[in-house]
Amino acid sequence: MIGIRVISAALVVVGLAFLLGPRAEDPAVTIGAERLIRERAAAAMVALDELRASVAPGLDAARAAAAGVLSGDDAPSSQIEDAAARIVDAEAAVAPAGRAVSLLASARAAWRPGASRPPQPVSAGELTSIATQLRATGQVADAFADIRARGTGLPAVLKQALRALDAGALPEASEHVARARDAHAAIVAWDTDLPTLPIWIATTDAMISAVEQIVEATRDGDDVTAREAAEAFGAISDDAGTADRALRIALSEGGSSLTAAPLARLAATIGAIEDSRAEAAAIQEEVGR
Repeated sequence: MIGIRVISAALVVVGLAFLLGPRAEDPAVTIGAERLIRERAAAAMVALDELRASVAPGLDAARAAAAGVLSGDDAPSSQIEDAAARIVDAEAAVAPAGRAVSLLASARAAWRPGASRPPQPVSAGELTSIATQLRATGQVADAFADIRARGTGLPAVLKQALRALDAGALPEASEHVARARDAHAAIVAWDTDLPTLPIWIATTDAMISAVEQIVEATRDGDDVTAREAAEAFGAISDDAGTADRALRIALSEGGSSLTAAPLARLAATIGAIEDSRAEAAAIQEEVGR
């Protein structure tokens, strides 16, 4: 009996080796596997296209919000909030795309063990995280927009002060000078180390001081001092163009940095989706040959 059991066990091992060992592939099995891979690759590409289409409006809105930070007339936080909401909405398309890519990867691994797996486009929660990061810039962006408006509008305020002086409206001229000084103080208080900003700060400080002296001398009836201050203002005004360019460079760099991180993450997400889709298309083409 023992001998019979040993022989039976040996036959089972031989049979399994025959079934699992190297042998000619069944064409029907191969065709079925390739068809499954092609179908899953097509489904993955559709899901990835839908994911990209879902993310794209958020990216476009975020870029528009970033442009609004730099040059918009209104506070940009509302644009930023709209962009963040669109990005969160795209989160719903992440899971279907991930599942479709995973199903493709499983089918390919069964067909060709050891083959590279197509990359996942984006992890769950990543878009929500980006939206949260973008939202966090809203309040700072509004404060920056206020600083930008004050800085770029300061020369016009000084012109208003000079026009008021010409019209003999000293109280109005004083009010304009005070506004210019407040705007200058806001830029000085801006927490940044941008290298071009000190040029604007020094030039505009001298311009404001000259107009202040003109107003004070006019009020005191000191024509000589008023004339000297006016001449000083004219000389300093020659540097106004350079100061304005320095301010705009600083504003451009400072404003761009506010939304740079979430925008970079969004762009990277779009790139990852496109990479994943390209891999799915390559797999589909591979089994189609």
